[in-house]
Amino acid sequence: METSNIKQVKEGKAEILYKTSRDVFYNPVQEFNRDLSVSVLKLFNYNWMKKVEEKKGKQKSEENLRKDSIVDEHQGSDLEDVLIQTRIERKALQPGKIYEDGVALLEALAASGLRSIRYAKEAGGFRSIIANDLSRAAVESMKTNIEYNEVSHLISTSENDATALMYQRRRRADRFNAIDLDPYGSPTPFLDAAIQSISDGGLLLVTATDMAVLCGNSQETCFYKYGSLPLRTKACHEMALRILLQHVQSFATRYGRYIRPILSVSVDFYIRIFVQVFSGNRECKRTASETAMGFLCTGCETQSFQYLNTVSIENNNEKFGRTTGPPVSSSCKHCGSSHHIGGPFYMGPLHDQSFLRDLLNNIKTDPEPLGTVKRLEGVLTMAMEELSDVPFYYLLDQMSSKVKVTMPTAKQFRSAICNAGYRVSMSHCAQNSIKTDAPPSFLWDIFRELAKDIRNKIPNNVADAILSKPMEHTIDFTENKLAIPESQLKKLVRFQENPERNWGPKHRAKISLQASEEEKRIRNQGKKKRKMTNDSDATVVDDSENMKD
Repeated sequence: METSNIKQVKEGKAEILYKTSRDVFYNPVQEFNRDLSVSVLKLFNYNWMKKVEEKKGKQKSEENLRKDSIVDEHQGSDLEDVLIQTRIERKALQPGKIYEDGVALLEALAASGLRSIRYAKEAGGFRSIIANDLSRAAVESMKTNIEYNEVSHLISTSENDATALMYQRRRRADRFNAIDLDPYGSPTPFLDAAIQSISDGGLLLVTATDMAVLCGNSQETCFYKYGSLPLRTKACHEMALRILLQHVQSFATRYGRYIRPILSVSVDFYIRIFVQVFSGNRECKRTASETAMGFLCTGCETQSFQYLNTVSIENNNEKFGRTTGPPVSSSCKHCGSSHHIGGPFYMGPLHDQSFLRDLLNNIKTDPEPLGTVKRLEGVLTMAMEELSDVPFYYLLDQMSSKVKVTMPTAKQFRSAICNAGYRVSMSHCAQNSIKTDAPPSFLWDIFRELAKDIRNKIPNNVADAILSKPMEHTIDFTENKLAIPESQLKKLVRFQENPERNWGPKHRAKISLQASEEEKRIRNQGKKKRKMTNDSDATVVDDSENMKD
């Protein structure tokens, strides 16, 4: 179904119609984002319905099950295990079906409605889905696509300001169980309303695409948008995740609520976080102990962090205390340079390992694989491999350039760390990343060992200052099996190649009668050369006319 003005796109089980004049925002590169969101919601909805069933009471379920013949079929098995397994099997959620006790989801900025349609057709367990957008053209497009995909019984459209719509649902009985925020740029304008309109245990799915701001290119802009000063570090993509998580946490604690991240990823040109929101004053008090300011050396870029609070257990009671600091002196102990200060940053785990394990298993065993299944498996496997209690990372090429030493292989560097009894992993955010609990002094000792024959005696720059210091540790480069992650052994797709020409963030949706960007690009190719040729021809004509005269 394709005409000069209408284009049909199929993604997952959904098919959408949109105008080539870009009346409605659509970015095909975001398929990975949507595939990941569908997978997360499948598992979240399943867990949600499982808890709903548990609340209804085990006795009633068991009485109904005993009426069947399942007990006779499982003679000798543990009855409780049989009952639980049978409940799970019978609770297979059917996409497109309305569940009275299911999840109520809001897609606050729905555009074409593709995401909501995919949720309805690929993830079961929904009570209702509201696809909202402020643009009338977008809402009309959604209505067409929803009807075209035959999910109008489950999805309703809304033409409203997203924050106004969420503020109207602040009452406990009216709250959403899942809210998807995928704005163009920063999600900040929508977070306060989202936190107030999400139920306890509900899921927030938040995207931020203003990576230049979050990664430190404009620290003053990041501070007024996110309440945090970024550092110009090579670990900027994880820093962006931690700034956004801290920002969401700050909104939640204002209302006696807190967040628990279940998955946080930096992919392509955006970051995407999945967090559950709960209520509890005691947990809110702990948030200061999960927040830190950062100190980055301006020379060697060694990282140090100062937590804002401490927590200890005394007589089975939590006791909170003040921290002392800063953790660094006026000059870096490794190279003598000064420090930049940034933060605050969220310092807790980025992922829930149990949720990740179930999510990865579901993706691997899905009888209808998603379009980006290989990359999903690679990214999630790397996320599981990350050290959850070690924030931030270093880059091998970055550290090598600081000391002017040929970069060692990742296996060689990680083996040295493992042989010393420390833990190490990569980060899904960057290639050549080193996430470890080894102190920076040990990491620099590795380079001192590599550079023994070329060490300078007079420190006059960063490299000399680091390499001239005496070694504090013994370095062993013997290959260690722990140095090779599973994702590398299996050769999983971990870091995506450019998916298409001129990929990346698209322009805002707008009504335009002009040609598409690609058409403009083709039309303007050689424009300057043609102009020069035309000017030259005009000059020749003028000269010939003058000669005639």
